[in-house]
Amino acid sequence: MTPTKHAIDRTLDIKTLEDLNRHFVRSAEHSDAAWYQAHLAEDFMSSHRDGSIVDRTAFLQRITGPYPGTELQAVDVQIRFVGELALIHAGFRYKAPDGRWGTGRYTDIYTRRQQRWLCVSAHFNRF
Repeated sequence: MTPTKHAIDRTLDIKTLEDLNRHFVRSAEHSDAAWYQAHLAEDFMSSHRDGSIVDRTAFLQRITGPYPGTELQAVDVQIRFVGELALIHAGFRYKAPDGRWGTGRYTDIYTRRQQRWLCVSAHFNRF
């Protein structure tokens, strides 16, 4: 299929979002609240495995605690666009304190604001 004049080249956006995703995961493992402070939208909301939905302030407070595992890594990362929203669907794995591997899935939603991508929503689930 030949691209039309209305087709959007998302190459740079995909590269940017892949980088943001890598840092999101790294920052979770290392409790790097400063990274989240810079990359979460002011109206950010997050849902967690315990069923809670928290705002940006509560998320930042929660992320400062030590991550309960090591070797956190994203797997099966898929990025898709819906207008100016980008959805990142992925699995993750980590080594629990007892040495066993744990897994889960997450979806992060980014929007472009003032020429940069900011995360507006995140959903996490462990298995």
